[in-house]
Amino acid sequence: MITKMSVKNFKCFKEEELELSYLNLFSGVNSMGKSTMIQALLLLRQAYEQNALDKGIYLNGKYTSIGVGKDLLYVGAEENYIVISLQSEEGTYDKAYYYERDADFLQELFANETNVLCGMNIFDTGFTYVAADRQGPQSSYQKSYYEVWEQKQIGSHGEYAVHYLKEHELDDVDNEMVLYEGETNHRITRQVECWMSEITPGVAFRTEDYGHSNRVGLTVRQHGTFTAEYFSVQNVGFGISYVLPVILALVKAKPGELLILENPEAHLHPKGQRKMGELIARAAQGGVQIILETHSDHVLNGIRLCAKQGTLESDKVRLFYFERRVKIENGEEIVFPVVEKPVLQKDGRLSFWPDGFFDEWDKAIDEMF
Repeated sequence: MITKMSVKNFKCFKEEELELSYLNLFSGVNSMGKSTMIQALLLLRQAYEQNALDKGIYLNGKYTSIGVGKDLLYVGAEENYIVISLQSEEGTYDKAYYYERDADFLQELFANETNVLCGMNIFDTGFTYVAADRQGPQSSYQKSYYEVWEQKQIGSHGEYAVHYLKEHELDDVDNEMVLYEGETNHRITRQVECWMSEITPGVAFRTEDYGHSNRVGLTVRQHGTFTAEYFSVQNVGFGISYVLPVILALVKAKPGELLILENPEAHLHPKGQRKMGELIARAAQGGVQIILETHSDHVLNGIRLCAKQGTLESDKVRLFYFERRVKIENGEEIVFPVVEKPVLQKDGRLSFWPDGFFDEWDKAIDEMF
């Protein structure tokens, strides 16, 4: 597990360090560094899959596309290099990359012989990343035996989620903490259906292999409705197909693996968002390391409720609020990011509430009354 990450001269950060745990929630103002810290991890994962860890980093690839060197270097950098560092209980992975303004590949500046990959779940097959821009309803979905079987991936945009569901439908869930209460069937498909039922009650899936077209289909049925027919996912709402990759990623994740989620609340109603927070909390309590970017107070409240109810140990949670500050230099206003770190307590309360940290509802009420 990654216990600490830091960057230097990386996009909006001159220097920043975060101490991580099992559940790490990133929230805050847009363009103040949430995605930046995630991109640092994705760049390393990209380099790992491209067998380039001992050479450098590709700025554009499977997981993230940044552009060229000038898009990555901190504007006020005093040195022409960029640093990304990770730490685990087993050791440190520390890399510096030489800055080239117009290059989309940055070479390693110097070799650090003390670097270790052991304990770094980002360099393992258990890594999963689900981006904010996921696939909506499709008439059919992509297949990739390499991604689904060799890499155990569902695709950054959920493009292989349906194929994964079909190929692994008989697999049992490894993380007992995510098992849906009262359901004795522990297979992945049934567990995904149970958690999806918190969003669309009584939902059931059926997958169909379209053979040589290299596509797979998904149809959906809702129990308790006037018909037992299965319908194309295109006809049952946007939310089902959009949230399916997120729930599948959480249900299939094994203890020790790393899961990065962006905006899992998209297209969910408030109750669904709160239940999503509960599922995320349960996965983390079971030993999955999760880095979560969210704008949803309902997701946060689902996590807080789990802490209060004892489903989640509060010391396994780290909260990071990325905000902006302004200072005057040479008569000009300079905007710079600051990361506030409130602590989740055992009773579900926070040690303090930074201004702007999921408090917009309170502010609106104050204005109305």
